[in-house]
Amino acid sequence: MDFDAASRSREVAAMLTLSGGFLDAFTYVGHGGVFANTMTGNVALLGIQTATGQWVQAGRHIPPLIAFVFAVFVVHLLRLDAFAPSIRRPALVCLLLEIVFLAMAASGVLGDSDVWLIPGISFVATLQTLSFTHIEKLAYTSVMTTGNLRRAAKKLLEGLIPRYDRTALHDASLLGMASFCFFAGALIGAFTTRMLHDRALWLAVLLLVAALVRIGVLVRRRDDERGSQIAGQ
Repeated sequence: MDFDAASRSREVAAMLTLSGGFLDAFTYVGHGGVFANTMTGNVALLGIQTATGQWVQAGRHIPPLIAFVFAVFVVHLLRLDAFAPSIRRPALVCLLLEIVFLAMAASGVLGDSDVWLIPGISFVATLQTLSFTHIEKLAYTSVMTTGNLRRAAKKLLEGLIPRYDRTALHDASLLGMASFCFFAGALIGAFTTRMLHDRALWLAVLLLVAALVRIGVLVRRRDDERGSQIAGQ
């Protein structure tokens, strides 16, 4: 099993989605009502607050939007053939960058200014969702839930009407799990941010490290099984 296949496991998707919900709650509760991942929310609040004359608060939603676009640009560059010889696993690079950034933010070594913290989180979270795009063979997103929830409901109906479809119900369970994990991550993030403020980010770091370790275990297990099969031939 290679890195890409291992990163598609249910367990890895659950931990990544928990961290996605966590980070949205962290920035919203602890840093002025701004979303880290949910750009739809940021755009809606930007429009509402601009219309009501809340210029300062409206301006807070612009940096994460810029960071989101910049992250899309960076991931596109990493996937170009020109970078392939030097960066064999761009998803791994993005995950490690996210872990390092959040650990630095949690430790307070860079201060707690929203000027860099919120767009920084938006940037690394976008790297995550663009790098880890599937649960098993099913496309999903680990840092927002609208698409996951919509497709989970659609798959559930396809699995029951007009006839029983085991594959559709399996897909519905995967997307439903992702939707629930995002909710659970937001719940945990809101609660711990109120208690620990920026130190709450250590929980997000632990989730991402656990996802990385799980990927490594799956890769190693598959390599051992392959080696045993070759030795037995």
